[in-house]
This record gives sequence, C-alpha cells and structure tokens, in this order.
Amino acid sequence: MPAAIRGTGRLMQLVGAENASTPQVFRARAEQAGGRVFLKWRGVAWGYAEAWEEIRRWAGFLRGLGAGADPDGSRVAAYLDNRPETVWTLFGAHAVGSIYVALNRRHKGAILADHVRRSRARILVTEASSLDSLPDLAGTGVRSLVVVDRASGRDWIGGDEARRAAPWTGAEPGPGDPATIMFTSGTTGRSKAAVIPHNQLCRGAANLAEAVEMTPDDVFHAWLPLFHIAGQLHVTMTTVVAGGALGLVPRFSASRFWSEVRGSRATVISGLPATARILWEKAVGEEERAATSHLRLGIFGPMTPELHRPLEERLGVRIADTYGMTEAEPLTVPVPGFVQPVGSCGVPGPDFEIRIAAEDGAWLAPGERGEILARPRRRDVLFLGYEGDEEATRAIWRDGWFRTGDLAWQDEDGWVYYVDRLAHFIRRRGENVSAWELQRLIEEHPGVAEAFVLGVPSPMGEEEVKAVVVPSGGAALDPAELHAWCSGRMAGFMVPHFIEVRDTMPHILVGKVDKEELRGVGEGVWEAPG
Repeated sequence: MPAAIRGTGRLMQLVGAENASTPQVFRARAEQAGGRVFLKWRGVAWGYAEAWEEIRRWAGFLRGLGAGADPDGSRVAAYLDNRPETVWTLFGAHAVGSIYVALNRRHKGAILADHVRRSRARILVTEASSLDSLPDLAGTGVRSLVVVDRASGRDWIGGDEARRAAPWTGAEPGPGDPATIMFTSGTTGRSKAAVIPHNQLCRGAANLAEAVEMTPDDVFHAWLPLFHIAGQLHVTMTTVVAGGALGLVPRFSASRFWSEVRGSRATVISGLPATARILWEKAVGEEERAATSHLRLGIFGPMTPELHRPLEERLGVRIADTYGMTEAEPLTVPVPGFVQPVGSCGVPGPDFEIRIAAEDGAWLAPGERGEILARPRRRDVLFLGYEGDEEATRAIWRDGWFRTGDLAWQDEDGWVYYVDRLAHFIRRRGENVSAWELQRLIEEHPGVAEAFVLGVPSPMGEEEVKAVVVPSGGAALDPAELHAWCSGRMAGFMVPHFIEVRDTMPHILVGKVDKEELRGVGEGVWEAPG
C-alpha cells in the first residue's frame, strides 16, 4: 500500500502547531509572506497583508453589528456569490469568533427562508443582485442586512462602511470552535445544518495541500462556490496554507473557463464530473492552448473514469481525485509520487481510518463493495453535529464509526474506489438535491396531489432531476406550466428537467413508491428544452 502523507508538516511550518483556526492560519501567512499575491479579481490583486487588513476591518465592522461567539454574539449568514467581499466576510466572521452560515446563492423561496430562520443569524450579508430573491426577513431573526455593493440606505447597511471600520484586534477562536454552518441535503427530511469546526478546515486543507504538492507559486482557478465545503476548504484554505493565490471568479462558466484560467495564469483547476465532461466535449481552442501552457494540476472529485487519462493527455497535466463530504473532508487523498489508478479517489488521509463495511457492519475484504465508514484519528477534524437534530447526529454513527452513506470498494493496495450514494438524494451540477424537500415544494402546486422525485442518469456525468406527479382531482396538469412554476420558487439546479404526469403513483408497499417503474424518460415524459 502506498504510504499516506504524514499530514502535520504544513501547519507546523506555518503556525507552529498541528491544529489551528482559520484566522490563525491567515494571520501567520500574512506575517510570513505579506507581499505575495493572495487574491486576483477582475484586474485587481490583493497581497496577503492587504487581504488580512481587509479581513480585520470586516471583522471590526461585523463585531460592531453584534457578531461574535455563541450564545451572546450574532452569527453571520452570507447569501453571496464568489467575490472579494465574500472572502472578507467569511474570514472576518471567523476572526471575531462568530459562526459563518453559508447560504446557497441558488436557493430562493421557501427553502431559503427556512435556512435563514434556522441559521439563527442576526446579521445577513448579501449583494444587490440577490435582493429580489430574499424572503421576508421579519420573522427570521435578522436585524442587520448588509449589501456589500450598495451604499447605506433605509433598509440596509452598505458594504463601504466595513472599509471604514476599525480593524479587529481581539482574541482568535480555537481549533475546536465552530467556524461554519453548511446546509446538507436531507434524504428523508429537510436539509441538515452541519457545524464545521475550524480545525476541520485547516487540517483538511493542509492535508490536501501536501497531497497535491501545492506551492506558493500556484494560482488556483477559484470558481467553486464559497457556500460549499469545496470552495472553503479545497480551494481557499488549501491556497492559504500553501501560500499561493486565488484567481477568483463569481461562478462556473463554460464559455469563459479557459479565458479566466489564462487571465489569472492559474496553475490549478478543479471541478466536478460535469465540469470534466464539459471541458472534454468543448473543442480545443486558442484560449485552452494558451491556458494549459502554465497549467500543472487538475483536482476533480469524483473524476469520471473514462475521461481521466484522456483529459490528462489533452491538458498535459496530472489529474488528482479526492473523496469526502461536508461532514468529513477530505477522507481520501492522492499520494505524491504515485500514479493514481483510474477510478480511485485516493487512499485514506492521515486524519481518518477508513473501512468498507457490509450492511450489518462487518468488515469486507478487498474488492467487495460496501459502505464507507470513517473514524477520526484526532479531535476536531470532523463536523460537530447537525444543529437542532440530535437524532440525525446519533444515526450517522455506528459503534464509533461515521457512516458516510456512500458505496465503495478498496483494492489490495489500499486505493479506494467510490461507486455511488446509498441514500436517496440527487447529485446535479455539483449540488445535492434533497428529494424530500423538492417533493414537498412541488406538492404546494395547487394542481398536484402527489409528487415523487428521483435522479436519472445525465450525459454530463451526474444526474438530472425527474419529477413524477399525480394531478389533483384528476384535473389536467401541464408539465411546462409546472416547470415554470418551479423555476420561480427554487434554485435552478432543483427544477425538474423531466416531468411525468400519472393518474396514480405506483407503490410496492404501503407508503413506498416503486422507483424502478419511474426511472424511464422516454415516451410520455416531458423534457425541458435546452
């Protein structure tokens, strides 16, 4: 078995300890390499020292609005696309000991309102383009609305006030303190609020930086959203630990991808299965040829096996694959000096033991498929629990092992091969769609008596959302009208691409829908155009 990385060197070199909080890591980097570029954005660059000053001012500003550690200080919820102010808000909230609640910028309507209420945040930071999507904040607990790209007005505080605030000079949080809350898609209920400690972000990033051999000369093309663990840990914190730079962009764009990589002179790109498929199917052009001249690494998870070697050859770079989830990230990592087998997501990282188990919990032999179980080797490298849901937190553990809900196998050499999810949620465009939540939303349509949602294979490498609906009272139901209705009430990645209208829902047991009968997308199933 290839030896896993040691996993302690990067943090020890930077902060002099094996565990850390995000402000400790950023401050140390600013002190050691303040003049090096940290962030590139639309022709403007910030060095580490300049960025740390921005963060401290945002921290002071947020503190002035009441942000701080629970229970007396306010949490800071952010409903933002990637932009410099998102980075300053994230680290600024962390610096004053507050919890940063990452709201998915694609959500709107009932789900967004639910997440804002459950965030328990009294401060909400957003941008002007989101104002029409915000729910009524009257019943949410939010007392201060900050709009980062507007001057102060009657209903909000402008982001320019943060730049005039006195820098924060108070104490930093500890490695085990809560840093971020992210809402993970539920499989049999609403989304769960996963509480992420600082050390998970810091050690996870340090392990990944070591595993992919990130250096201060690297520039990371940073499109993965900061409201996901990949954006915060894989991209941002890994870059800070390595002392490299972020080439920040608002979101993924297939048409601008290579021009963005070229413009920032990025050396590292990353993505999801759909990203790899889009890059592969796009004809090689001048921008790609120019961008790949300074590219050295791609990090994709999970990487589409049939594209792994062909895409490496086309781009002229090594492609690394990792595996993890919001609650435990990363669980597996590549090994420096070893060629990662096609289909493998790496070997167990240094902070976790990993086992492949049968349904009854028995360990399985190499080559046998079972659930991935993980056990932390040290404190605070795994989420702290699902806030407000002790039952779900208890259920995800079995005899001291964390149950991932994912199917995989391990070969004789220790490489792990991810297969699929065991649970019922849908992976679409890099987002997890809670089937339960989406079904409840569709059933709010006045013409829908019953709805069932499932994922069907997508040519982009993940899944498309299919909704099966039974009309109310036998009335006619137009799939195109239902699609438009959904589009106005939920994130675009949740809107069903396929809609099937049936007189009755097929069941195999009382209350259990026969999913196999509903998987078809052929005749009689409406498909969204485009």
